[in-house]
Amino acid sequence: MNKFLITLATLVAFALSGVAHADAKVSGFLQQIVGMGDDIDGGVTEKFTRYSIGADTTIDNGWTVGGSFAMEVSAGTNSGYLPTQNLMYIQTDSMTVNIGAGIDAVTALVPRIGNMVPGGGHDAGYQFLFDGGLLGTGGSGVPFAEAYYAMANNRIHVSLPTINGFSSAISYTPAMEFNSSDGIGRTAHATADTNHGETASLGISYSGEMDGMSYTIGVGTHQGNSQGVNRRDDNTSTNNDLSSWAGAIKVTMGNLAMGIHGYDDGDSWGGSTDADKASNSGYTVSATYAMGNITIGAGYAHQERQRGTRAAQVAAATGTAGQKREDSVTMFGIGYNMDGGVNTYVQLSSNDHSDGDHATTTDIDPQVLFAGISLGF
Repeated sequence: MNKFLITLATLVAFALSGVAHADAKVSGFLQQIVGMGDDIDGGVTEKFTRYSIGADTTIDNGWTVGGSFAMEVSAGTNSGYLPTQNLMYIQTDSMTVNIGAGIDAVTALVPRIGNMVPGGGHDAGYQFLFDGGLLGTGGSGVPFAEAYYAMANNRIHVSLPTINGFSSAISYTPAMEFNSSDGIGRTAHATADTNHGETASLGISYSGEMDGMSYTIGVGTHQGNSQGVNRRDDNTSTNNDLSSWAGAIKVTMGNLAMGIHGYDDGDSWGGSTDADKASNSGYTVSATYAMGNITIGAGYAHQERQRGTRAAQVAAATGTAGQKREDSVTMFGIGYNMDGGVNTYVQLSSNDHSDGDHATTTDIDPQVLFAGISLGF
């Protein structure tokens, strides 16, 4: 036994002696939110607790090789969305290649407008922690955003250097279903039948300045396989391929920032033989004004979804084929940066939901007032 322990210790020491110890970085984020309003579930909510570990080193040929691990947890559940990620990367003079669970090209390069209003958060979804009545969200399960926005699937992502203000990236995801998508405050899709498979994503952006105004314009698309046939009523008809488009522009003039974002998932969650075609699209407009440590903002977002003929989408619990479901939200927020990584905010959101059936009177249009404090390190 002693010989075995000595041999094992020698092997471990030898293995550790060959490890290159890179520079490591640790960061984290804590937050609590309290909300109240009409027709909502109020109370104190932990949106998430996040921490990340990153490390990188420079190898002999001058390339940088590194990696990062980030986890976003709420009530013991790990999110399937960014910033949760686990990847490694290689950075050269000509490109950066990420391999693992990380960002896609569209999420990376299309400006995010919904999160501009203080209190929106990184995915502009904090108000929906208290309002669970969204009806017009597309098949990807992410409110007011293009298909599979910010999903941390396992993929290969290639970013090219920025040249004359132009940036571009492409991602390849072997299978979109390899993501439990148990996001915090988002819709879960746990089986392969509800997700598309092999997917390619392309994003392009341009940043420039003109007459004291800086701006960023970004466009992107996801193109991929169809969903599994098990979601069809007869298990034989062909489902549509994934085809989602998104675009946004953000303009900054001194302390004033404005932006608009739009997306169209088309009939990506429908069938090729549907008499009533599926559709999903939406847009968001926002503006903020910074006054020192204080930022005020306002925004409006709208999304709509028409359900196709597929039996899986027209059951009594999910609506009738051909009906158009819609959600609108008007946001007013104020944020205060207390320095030291501490931020506070208050937001009022007025939501409007419609199930597309004028004969029903069950639509609920809540107003949500919520406030929060966060600490980043």
